Amino acid sequence: MINQLKVQIHNSTYIFLLISFLAGYFEYMYLFLLIIFVHESGHAIFSYIINFKFDKIIIYPFGGITIYNEDLNISTNKELFVLLGGITFQILFYLLIVFLYNNFYITNHVYEIIKKINILLISFNFLPVLPLDGGKLLNIILDKIFSYRLSNIISIIISILFIILFIYINKTLFSLLLTIFLIKCIIIEYINIKYKYNKFILERYINDYNFNKIKIVNNINKLKRDYYHIINNTLEKTYLHNLFDRNT
Repeated sequence: MINQLKVQIHNSTYIFLLISFLAGYFEYMYLFLLIIFVHESGHAIFSYIINFKFDKIIIYPFGGITIYNEDLNISTNKELFVLLGGITFQILFYLLIVFLYNNFYITNHVYEIIKKINILLISFNFLPVLPLDGGKLLNIILDKIFSYRLSNIISIIISILFIILFIYINKTLFSLLLTIFLIKCIIIEYINIKYKYNKFILERYINDYNFNKIKIVNNINKLKRDYYHIINNTLEKTYLHNLFDRNT
């Protein structure tokens, strides 16, 4: 997989690179994109370590996204492991830069740029907003507490609240572009709630998962990740049998 690492550069990224070159900020832009690539590569490599199905990395002018082809019923611990790969690689990269700086291999100018970018990306990326790492981390934590459907709804509500706060605090052009992108992602998440939940149930019909925990529920909307469920409701059982010919 490492030899077949798929990286897609979004067309808008080339436009921003050209603009940054003409405006005299090309150095900032390519260092920013380099750190983005390192971060997303961390997700990809950590997914490879545990055989988490990885598709590709997409590099945008304001960030990156790692696309997976994994089941929604994958272990939350595995998802958390892959999620932490990004910040781990980013920190290791920064430590490498510190080492090179201390040994006079890079200039103070470059070091300061990378330092500022790292602080900016870590602070922003861990906001509890989907599809940022902070939003995904929040969703994983909520999945461990609430049902799959409810955790997705709560994640979207919290994402919207923090987007409003982000808009109020940051009023730069760059922040506006980020906000537009995040709003688009949240809208897609909201539209896909029903589809994702149906897929979540369908996966349990198609695949045999080895869950260690069992939970008795009386409503299919209370199904949780990491749990095998016993449906304690005749109407719900009938519905599921008609839909899948067996219990989830």
